[in-house]
This record gives sequence, C-alpha cells and structure tokens, in this order.
Amino acid sequence: MIIGKARHRPARAILAAAIGLAIFAGSAHAQSAPSDNATINLVRLLVKRGVLTQSDADGLIAQANAEAAQAQKLAGTANAAPATPGQVRVTYVPEVVRNQIKDELRQEVVAQARTEHWAEPGKLPEWLDRIGWSGDMRVRDEFHYYDKGNAYPVVDFARLNRTGPYDLNGTNPPPLLNTRENRTNSLRIRARLGVNVDLGENVTAGIRIATGDDNNPVSTTGTLGGGLSKKDIWLDQAWLAWNPTDWAKVIGGRMPNPFMSTDLVYSNDLNFDGIVGKFNVPVTEEIGAFANVGMFPIEYQADDFPSQQGIKSPSRDKWMTGAQLGGTWRFSEDTQWKLALAYYRFDHMRGELSSPCSIYLGVNFCDTDATRSAFMQKGNSLFLIRDIVPDPNSPSNYAQPQFVGLVHDYHVADVNTQLDMKVAATPLRLEADYIRNMAYHRADAFRPSVGLNRLVNNFGAGDFSESSYKSGPVGWMVRATLGDVIPAAARDWNVSLAYKYLQPDATLDGLADADFHLGGTNAKGFVLTGSYGMSKYSWLSLRYFNAKEVFGPPLSIDVFQLDMNARF
Repeated sequence: MIIGKARHRPARAILAAAIGLAIFAGSAHAQSAPSDNATINLVRLLVKRGVLTQSDADGLIAQANAEAAQAQKLAGTANAAPATPGQVRVTYVPEVVRNQIKDELRQEVVAQARTEHWAEPGKLPEWLDRIGWSGDMRVRDEFHYYDKGNAYPVVDFARLNRTGPYDLNGTNPPPLLNTRENRTNSLRIRARLGVNVDLGENVTAGIRIATGDDNNPVSTTGTLGGGLSKKDIWLDQAWLAWNPTDWAKVIGGRMPNPFMSTDLVYSNDLNFDGIVGKFNVPVTEEIGAFANVGMFPIEYQADDFPSQQGIKSPSRDKWMTGAQLGGTWRFSEDTQWKLALAYYRFDHMRGELSSPCSIYLGVNFCDTDATRSAFMQKGNSLFLIRDIVPDPNSPSNYAQPQFVGLVHDYHVADVNTQLDMKVAATPLRLEADYIRNMAYHRADAFRPSVGLNRLVNNFGAGDFSESSYKSGPVGWMVRATLGDVIPAAARDWNVSLAYKYLQPDATLDGLADADFHLGGTNAKGFVLTGSYGMSKYSWLSLRYFNAKEVFGPPLSIDVFQLDMNARF
C-alpha cells in the first residue's frame, strides 16, 4: 500500500492513521515479501515526523532486518512493483512499530475528543458551558374583597389617560373603579424564563421573557380565562454587563432592579431601562461598602409630536436618576446588618397646563398632552392639563376632552435597613424602610396653573375646598420574617408580618407595589405572609393584604393570594 506523497505534508495524526491502514493491508498482502529498504525508509520517516527517537529507530532497523530475514526464509522472496519517486511502499512493519503507532493514534484522537466534547457521554459542546438557564412559575388563586362602605363612584384616572381624553361635558360617565363588588377565585399565572451568557473577558449578557396581561411595568402576572385564549409573552429583561474589576460592574439595557429597595418604593416585578454602575468594595472581612448610580429613561416624547402640526414641540423626555450608598456589617456567621441611603430624582414627571386650546375648531390635541404619565395606578395628586377655549357659539355647552397630569414633582429620599440573624437556630429578618418626597410642597397644588378648579382627587368626602385637599410626602414600612425568606428545601417555612403607610405623593404611584391596595399610593395597612416548602424547587405561599386609604374618600380593599411556586 502507498502512503501519500511527501509534498502534501499531512498532520501527524493523519499520517499515523494512514500508516495504521497500511499495516493491516500489508499484513494481508505484503508480509510474504518484506523489503529491507522499505522498512528502513518507513522508520526514517517516523523519526522525521517525531514519532520515534533516533536511538529507538536504530534498534528497530536492526530488529526489522532480523525479522525480514526470518520471513524470507519462510515465504521466499516476493516480487513487488518499484515505488515511484516521493513514495514509500510499506510491505512489512514490525509488531513493536504497529503497537506504538496505534497508541500514538489513540492518544491524539482521545485528546481531540475531550477538547471538542464529542466523545464524552452527556458532555455538551464548549459554547454551551458558557450559558446558564433560570426560570420560575407560579399558579395563583386571588381574591379581592371590598368594604361595602367604600365611596362610590371613584374615577379611574389611570384608565382615563389610557383611553381618553374624556369629555367633561359628555353624556357618558368617565371610567370608574370597582369599589364595592367582591371578585373571588381569579386564577392567575406567572412564568419567566431567562438565560445568562458568559461572553468572556468579564463580559456577560442576560435575556428574560415573562408573561403578563399587558406591558405595564409592575406586574408579570397574567389572568387565565379569556375564552381559553393563548397568553402573551413579553421581553422582560435584556442587558449587557462588564466587570472591569472584582468590585465594579457596569450594566446597560433592561435590567433587574439594581438598588437595595423594598416594595414600598418599587414593585418586586419592576425592571429598569437604562445604564447603571454598581460598586461593591470590601473594607475588612466583616465590613463592606457598596454604591449604585444610574440613569434611566422613563418616557421619551415622540419626536413628531404633534403629529398633525408642521412645527413640532421641543423634546420633554422623562428620566430618573438614582444614587445609593450603603454598607454591610457581618457581626458573626449568622448575623448581618445592611444599611442603604438612596436618592431617586424623577425629572419632567409633573404635568403642565397647556396653552389655550381651541378644540371647537377641530383640533384633536393640546400642546402639553405628552406631559401626562405613560403609566399610572392610583393615589398621586392629579389635575386637568388642557386649557380648553370655550366655543363662542355655545359657551355653556361645549366639548371639554381632558387628560390628567401629576401635580407634584418627585425627588425621593430613601433610608432602608435590613438585619439578618438567627433565633433558636431559626432565621429572622427585620426590615425597615422610610421615604420622603423632597420635592413635595403643598402649595404646588394651588399654583396658578392648577388651583381648585383643576384638582380632581385627594379631597375629603364631598368637599372641594382648599382645606379639604389632603396629601403628603412620607411613606414607611416595617417587616419581620421568621424562617427562610424563600424556602430552599422540603419542609422549609416562613411567616412574615409587615405594616405599610404610604401617603399620596410620597413616591410615584405607577412604580409601587401592584398588590397592596391593588396598586399605587395613598394606602396603609398590614401584610401577612406564610410559605411552606414542598420540595427543593417548589413551595406554597399564602398572602393577606389588609389596606385602606390614608386620605380622601373611604376605600378599603382586602386581597388574598394562594400561590404554588416553582423555580428551576
């Protein structure tokens, strides 16, 4: 058999494979006619390729000569066609050479298989080692109970902004909240699936999808039913992160909440759009410091607003800037205290009164329509933002389609603390959170562009006087959790009791917890929670929210939630 011409210069593994094939072919066809010259040429070739040392080659040549002489005695001299220049004809290879070639070939193939993961059972390709998956699911039975003494009717201003404008002089009522009719046994689900990717050189990426009834920022829970229709999936997270050092990270995109916070300020399901720097610096073995600083676009004004006007309005984009500084103190293996001070500044969130707007001439917009919030829940003080010019042909009865905007600015200072310890070998967590809107001034509700004639909520029952307007900039919460915060094994458990107090303008109602008082601010009450682990990856939870208004017409809402949770 002929091994390929030298000008092709095959790799050593390919050469060894070819020689191995030649061995088996030669043993069947050529061992009866060995050639001293061919054997010597083969051994020299193996020395040249680095398979054999020169001293081993000299010994093999001597052994090959002896074995060839013996073979000739047994089988006689065989005739063979002469080899062409540049070729080596293998007619006989000694047993020791064949064994060494097979070992060399086996080692190289196994090494390549391990590197490329194609010969190890259950082993994935190398690029899959850089991907990590995570996910969770929840099935919930939810109950809403309303006090029969609640006020009625109560305008749903969040829906008015979404579906409006609403004509104040129209014959149809505005959208109204349910305040008295209980709703029981609403089956709801949440499913989230995420993937994190190691991109090398301390760069990572993350993508997560989640369910949800709509694209609101504070909940990924979807309601079952709807004629058994399929449920929506949304892009919940998409971010890139870079760790230039062990203690610093930069994240950009749509990311998990980067701040140490509670659901007094931000819903647990809230994600942030923007860019943030996170710093975690160990001071000693027991003490560490951390800081988080970021900028987050809340809403961009459309660059073609107003769409039916040649001259466009200047951009009035809404941003949040957040900065937090904190520390951790580990007193013992089981005891740790965390404290964080934060300042969240929301720019251009306050509504603005439009210039005189002649709706009666057929105009379908006013120049400050974009100052209304893209998403609201309930609680914040609101006013009518359109300055509509009366129709001179019907001054007592003309169309007044209105939107509402926020009365106040929001610059929220937050002090948040958390103490973890053990009591009789059982984990105990104590939390406290205090916030204050540093931009709140009661007088802002009565500035010339607002005033009593435009304020629409947070008054006492039936009294729209200045003294009846009630709001405030303060919120606080305390919570104690006994047991594992999240059950991590079968028969793990916890019980938690919290009290919340959140005045109407302490923070943006659109970002607050969506379950307590069914969302928003201007609420106070208790939250009782209990959980029990069914397995390492699943647990049951029961929550009871008892909440009512802080100011204004009575609105008491109790919420029960029975959850079956799973993570993977």
